[in-house]
Amino acid sequence: MINPIQWFSNKRINIKLATSCALSLALVVTPAALAAYAPGDRKPAPTNRRSDGGTTRGCSGGGMPLTVLASRNYVGRTISRHPTFAWFVPPDSASKPMQFTIYESVPGGKPKEIRKMSLQSSPGIMKLSPFSDSEPGLQLGKEYLWQVVINCDPDNPSGDLVSEANIEVVAMPTAVQSKLNRVANSAQKANIYAEAGLWYNAIAEALKLAETSKLGEVGSTLLNDLAQWEAPQTTPEVLPKEREAIAKQIEALKQIANIAR
Repeated sequence: MINPIQWFSNKRINIKLATSCALSLALVVTPAALAAYAPGDRKPAPTNRRSDGGTTRGCSGGGMPLTVLASRNYVGRTISRHPTFAWFVPPDSASKPMQFTIYESVPGGKPKEIRKMSLQSSPGIMKLSPFSDSEPGLQLGKEYLWQVVINCDPDNPSGDLVSEANIEVVAMPTAVQSKLNRVANSAQKANIYAEAGLWYNAIAEALKLAETSKLGEVGSTLLNDLAQWEAPQTTPEVLPKEREAIAKQIEALKQIANIAR
């Protein structure tokens, strides 16, 4: 028979164990719930682009646009020379030929095409790592334009769907590396990258947690964060047409975060 003192001691141990388990569970769940993208100092993206904000011209898609999962208004950052790119294809659209292209920005000159790949579109979230580990990939300190195009009608190129974004390769911040050394799962890594403003690394880790063609909880949270940061900092300097395109991008990001969760 357990005496009162022993019973009380055992109860305290059980309470501590329960509390410890709850805290451990919170540590597991928290990263998925707290992914927060904070881009810091933002560099405006160049305005010479083909994309008009994601119309659905030549393809059906229930009114949803072809949308790259990245900022349209600012240059996104990555520390990877072999980054993963992701975009959203309208859910009700038929599979069509698609081109993925990366251009290197050339100051004062015409962008230089460095990678072009032919694909087939697939409804939902698509992702691509266009460089193998054996290739040099992108170069540190350089900016690039990446673009996805769906060929809706081979006889009418003007009806193609186009969406694009800019990416810059930056050095790994010491503080970020230090934090990464202490974590193991993709949810935690996504948080660290997001808080450091490394969008492409954050969304790549988030998509590792998601089902095929989906964003998952972490990816959905990140996309909603991106939408909040997408508005231009100096609205009066933005032309009405570009302002309308940005507004479409913000609305599209919010919708995708909801329907592709």
